[in-house]
Amino acid sequence: MFDSLRESFEIILIVLFIIATLAHVLYRSTFYKSVKADLKANAAHLQNLNRKERRGLKQHILSRHLDRFSRKLTYFFADLFWVLLFVVVVRGFLYEPFVIPSGSMKPGLQVRDIILVNKYSKGLRLPITNTRLTEGNPIQRGDVIVFKYPEDPKTSFIKRVIGLPGDKIYYDNRNTMTINGQPVTQTLTGKAKDTLTSNQGEISTDFSVYQSDLSGKKFAIQYADHYPTQLPPREYIIPKNKYLMMGDNRDGSRDGRFFGYVDDALIIGQAKRIALNWGCLVGKGKCNRFFKAIQ
Repeated sequence: MFDSLRESFEIILIVLFIIATLAHVLYRSTFYKSVKADLKANAAHLQNLNRKERRGLKQHILSRHLDRFSRKLTYFFADLFWVLLFVVVVRGFLYEPFVIPSGSMKPGLQVRDIILVNKYSKGLRLPITNTRLTEGNPIQRGDVIVFKYPEDPKTSFIKRVIGLPGDKIYYDNRNTMTINGQPVTQTLTGKAKDTLTSNQGEISTDFSVYQSDLSGKKFAIQYADHYPTQLPPREYIIPKNKYLMMGDNRDGSRDGRFFGYVDDALIIGQAKRIALNWGCLVGKGKCNRFFKAIQ
C-alpha cells in the first residue's frame, strides 16, 4: 500500500513540477516585466509606507496585472515553482521519508514507523533511473538500507546489510553465523511476545531477543521460539557489486535468503532516523520514537 502511495505521489509531484516550470517560464517572459516596471515606478512611494501598507500596495499592483483567469492560473503555478523545486531536490537527492509496512525489521523498527532515508551519504543517484553520480561512503555491514525489491523494482524493501561483495558467509538460520570464517556474536538479552505471519495468518508467539555484534555495530534481532524459518544451512559467496540483506526479525522476514543478492544499482539510501510512528498521529501508537536514531 505504501509503495503505491509513494509511486502516485512521485507522478503527481513530477506533473506539478513540469506545470510549475512551464508557468514560471511563461510568467517571466510575459507579464512579469510589466509587474516589475509598475513596482519600480512606485518605488519612491513604497519607501514611505509601513510594512503592511507596502504589502497591500504590492498586492494591488499585482492584481491589476492578473486581470484574466489565464494570468491568475499562470501566476499561481509560477509561484509554486521554487517550493516544488526545493521538494524535488530534497526528495530526489537528499532525504526521502518511507513508512515501514511490515514487522520484518522488529524489534528495532516497528510497523508504520516513518523513517528518514539519507540518499546522498552512500552516493548521489539520479531519480527514477537510480544511476550513481558520486561514490559517497561505502556501504558497511550492519547498515540499514532501503532498496528496490529485485523481483519487483516498483516495491521498496528495507533490510540490514549482512554481506559485502567478496564476503563468504555461513548461516544456519538460528544462532550460528560466520563471516569470512569469523563468528558473529549474538547474545541473548530477553524474551518478547509478538505476532508472526504464517500460512495460518497472524500467530501470537514467544520470541528470543538477541544483541548482534556485526563488525562492531550492535543492534537487536529476534527469533521466533516455536516457528523457525524452514531453510537449510547455507554458505553465501557475495558477488561483485552485490549485497546480502536480512531482516532483524529473522523468522518474519522475506530477504536475501529467499530472493538472493541485491545489486548496487537497486540501492535507494540508508535509513538514518525514525521521524515518528504513524500510529502516534492517529492516537493509536507510541509517541516516544520521535527522531530516534536507527541502530
